[in-house]
Amino acid sequence: MSSGVRLNALVGRPLADVGVREIVTSTAEAIGERNGIDVRVTFVGDDAIELEVEGSQLTATAAAAELRRLTDQWHRGRYDAPLWSAT
Repeated sequence: MSSGVRLNALVGRPLADVGVREIVTSTAEAIGERNGIDVRVTFVGDDAIELEVEGSQLTATAAAAELRRLTDQWHRGRYDAPLWSAT
């Protein structure tokens, strides 16, 4: 069983920046590797990312929460602005 999840950018199109996009996608994949779950990036737009996570919706939500936490912290440190919206 697999479940999908989506994170939307707070403002603008931050994932249009290749560096930001690479950090976000590689972090998503690393979360899967560290936790022994299959995390596939199924879509990356300029303002959102979608993941397909092997497991329950709870597992997918947990992976997305960790992705949000790590990449938002990085983005705030680098650009002094949050990356993800609250919804």
